[in-house]
Amino acid sequence: MQTSTKHDDISTDSIVLVDADSIYFRSACVSKKKNDIRKNIDKLMTEIEATCMMGDLRVAVKGQGNFRKDLYKEYKANRKELDEDLKEALKYGHAHMTSKWDAVEAHGMEADDLVAIWAYEARELEKPYFIVGIDKDLLQIPGNHYNFNKKEHSFVDDDEADFNLHMQCLIGDTSDNIPGIKGIGKVKATKILNGIPMGDRYKHVEKAWLDHKAGDPGITKRLLTMLKSWKEYDDIRQQIQDEASVCEQDVRSEGQEDIQKS
Repeated sequence: MQTSTKHDDISTDSIVLVDADSIYFRSACVSKKKNDIRKNIDKLMTEIEATCMMGDLRVAVKGQGNFRKDLYKEYKANRKELDEDLKEALKYGHAHMTSKWDAVEAHGMEADDLVAIWAYEARELEKPYFIVGIDKDLLQIPGNHYNFNKKEHSFVDDDEADFNLHMQCLIGDTSDNIPGIKGIGKVKATKILNGIPMGDRYKHVEKAWLDHKAGDPGITKRLLTMLKSWKEYDDIRQQIQDEASVCEQDVRSEGQEDIQKS
């Protein structure tokens, strides 16, 4: 796999990959009026176009289902129910993203997973790309980034991307209800990983979880790690299906044993 390359001059043939969930969500929160939502979305997307000077725009939005929920039932279970007005506003914003901006629905995954897959595909083809969004999870994708909220460009190399992921494996993510080590924040997590090279960081994550009697960080890493390929997604879905089949067989076996005993 190719390593990411910094592009100081934004190329007109760059592929711009947008995690657009936050775009229509922010627009819907500002106003529930359809006309306002549409205008706010179009204004921000036009700004992104002008800033990134892309040759190709790919937009990802929320789809149906998410493999993380199958892996961990408590994933995002802490989120409050949205009121009906906001739900309708979000539904309209989502529809506008797909109809006006050709957004692709990320079924079975997060929108940022789809952005990550696109980024790794572009990297394999050695095509320049930019990742647009405000979610911190995007910073585990190597490459050029643009935060439209801060209006800032940045570059994340492979080492920093790996570091960012393992930082989150220590901290967890309270917004998504992903467990981390209690009492470990950014400062302590940085101290644990400082000076540790790529390839060795997860061992230190495991040790920290063990030292703090926090359990196994495996599920946290799986929940936090964004997909890199369609094959990886297919493998995860197959794993979930296989585990479900085993559980079903166990239940049937237990049921047959109960019948025999009776």
